[in-house]
Amino acid sequence: MLNYKICVEHGLPLHPTVYYELAEARRYKMDHPIADLDRANRLYVTSIELARSAYRLDPEYARMAAEFKARLPEEILRFVYTGGRDKYSWRGAEPKKLIALAKKIRASYSPALIVAAAHGAIMPGLLLAEYLDLPLYFVRFSMFKRKDEAPILSVSDEVLLSTWREASVLLYDEDVAKGTTLELFTRRLRPLFAFSKSSCSIRHAGSSFAPDFVARFWSD
Repeated sequence: MLNYKICVEHGLPLHPTVYYELAEARRYKMDHPIADLDRANRLYVTSIELARSAYRLDPEYARMAAEFKARLPEEILRFVYTGGRDKYSWRGAEPKKLIALAKKIRASYSPALIVAAAHGAIMPGLLLAEYLDLPLYFVRFSMFKRKDEAPILSVSDEVLLSTWREASVLLYDEDVAKGTTLELFTRRLRPLFAFSKSSCSIRHAGSSFAPDFVARFWSD
């Protein structure tokens, strides 16, 4: 749903198997209707709640999933996305690390929202939000897999996040290697909120960026 939202917002084709990079928007310049943009954003928010419902084994999940599927546009029903397993994303999604991270956060910080960097932080972000019992939102920023130069923050994202502009927010990425991604993510998102702190599951020893909360330091 995040990919669909990005395509609609930035004038990219809706294709069942091709994953378009954001830079290609300058070439296609497609004009998707405003109604499609509104639907894409509504479905995206619902998809996060649906994923959380699945993670917590909600007995209402089957009903919710059926209702969600019935709302999907035809293009989405044919979407197929694939990718290789990233060992650090998998390590960063390990439940015991996220439980440890949640305990550290809860001991000294009371955020009202988690904003996580997609795509890598999607799976661990869902778990962390459940452990902290907090609302969750994802903003795409994938420097190494998708070659994003900055967080892809649309006007729709800023409007939705403005609900928390006076709140304390937790900014999260699952893996901090060099530290560039989370540092730029934090720098871009921080001005939208009254207060924020950064966090990650794994911080590598060579990272130049030190998040406020870290589940585990890693030398590899």
